Amino acid sequence: MLVALAFPGLAPGSAVPDRCAGQDAAGHELRAELALARGMWPSAAGSYACAARLSGDATTAERATRVAFEHHQLNAAVEAAGRWTELEPGREEAHRYLAVGLLRLYRDQEAVPHFARVLEQAYEDRAQGYMALLGTLTDEPNDTGAARLIEVLAEGDAGLAEAQYARSVLWQRADHGERALEAAREALQLRPGWRMAELAEVRALLTLGRMDEGLARAGELATDGDPLTRLTRAWLLVGAARDEEAAAVFEDLRRSQSAVPQALEGLGAIAYSRRDYDAAREYFGEMLKIVRDDDTALAYLGLIADEKDQPAAALRYLERVEAGARAVASQLKAYELGAALGAPERAAQVLDDFLSRSPASARDVVVGRANQLVRGQRGEEALALFDRALEFYPDDDDLRLAKAFSLEQLDEIPAAVKVMREVLERRPEDPTALNSLGYTLVDRTRRKEEGYELVQRALEAKPDSYAIMDSVGWALFRLGRRQEALDYLGRAWERSRDPEVAAHLGEVLWAEGRVDEAREIWARGLEKGPDNRTLKRTIERHPG
Repeated sequence: MLVALAFPGLAPGSAVPDRCAGQDAAGHELRAELALARGMWPSAAGSYACAARLSGDATTAERATRVAFEHHQLNAAVEAAGRWTELEPGREEAHRYLAVGLLRLYRDQEAVPHFARVLEQAYEDRAQGYMALLGTLTDEPNDTGAARLIEVLAEGDAGLAEAQYARSVLWQRADHGERALEAAREALQLRPGWRMAELAEVRALLTLGRMDEGLARAGELATDGDPLTRLTRAWLLVGAARDEEAAAVFEDLRRSQSAVPQALEGLGAIAYSRRDYDAAREYFGEMLKIVRDDDTALAYLGLIADEKDQPAAALRYLERVEAGARAVASQLKAYELGAALGAPERAAQVLDDFLSRSPASARDVVVGRANQLVRGQRGEEALALFDRALEFYPDDDDLRLAKAFSLEQLDEIPAAVKVMREVLERRPEDPTALNSLGYTLVDRTRRKEEGYELVQRALEAKPDSYAIMDSVGWALFRLGRRQEALDYLGRAWERSRDPEVAAHLGEVLWAEGRVDEAREIWARGLEKGPDNRTLKRTIERHPG
């Protein structure tokens, strides 16, 4: 049912038409508008791209670019935006669309001159320009590409604190702590005492795994009483599993009437992680009294009701979560609860309404719903949903990787590897694609040496990613290099407390005869992820 809800206008088998043959620009534009009216987005974007190519009218190229971007047809958007820049080379907006499209297609170096043009044309002040550009780039999934891009741009602005700050933020986001720390300290040399750069320095230290140093520095900064700095420190303490210290900071903020909703969120999150659901419910209930319909509070209250086996109450909370990082997961859980309560049609309608309000969430909903289907032993339906979505979003390689992960879970390893290789061909320097294929080869095939080389390349690009450290450690274990494996897996565990890392680290400890240590790690992993599939299977293989 979700297929029809998520993609109501896509006719089965519809595709981008043959490239621009047989019609003039006006004919392609008419064809594009007809396809758009029918919800056939790939066809509309492709026809509009042809109209832009054949027309000398910049307005047509602009319309083609906007239609393709609005409907997530990246290749057509880049083609149309390229034509737009040819017709209006001085139009900053055309270069902006082209730059973002190229970055999203992982064509990072091609995007650089167009972002440079935006920086030159859109802002009178380059400092303001870097801060605005940072706001754009921090939302991009190609985090390593964004960091590489800003690195090139900032070479010409070495004396600008904002350029160095942007470098630090983006390299930290790309899990490269050394470069992030270097850039933060350069920003502070240029502008001593700049609080944003000081906090960037703290985050870089934490990215590098220098937890005590980073948290001590955060504590020093928080002594001036600034609520934002104190909140930042509290959340960093949560990330470092120092919940008691974090709770004390949140409680102090709450008592002093500084950032009360944010403090309540922190206290509630800590209580929830400890499974103290009654306390968490009180905190989030109080939060709702201050911020009506707060999405975070509603999401947590829904999860708490579900944990307490109150599905109807959970459904009422979760279906109201319409924005923010928890919206898709909340709506999918609401869909599942509604179906279990015997109202599948209403559940589907609620999800459909959410998608109509948030069409950009459709791909995330597809991935989440497919995962639900795989867990429910309905793999064929999950794969059909992916295939249907890829008709709609033919340029979305993240969607293809998600399909590959589902294929792997369904033990269709050759098919999963094939999809991952296809993505890596288009994104050869992407650490996510490298790690995905490399880990699968190591874990599920005999091509362990090739897999190890791929995950090593991924770690070179993202040296502080705990997930890639885990992959490298697991590859070393599978190659019989246990002591080296323990080093990588131990570092990954210290930085993440991730259940899957716990599974791998415990496995290596068990193989080394350190059985009690293995069981302790597994127990701690279960506390964080009691339903983690990898961890549960690992423990089942080692009973007693």
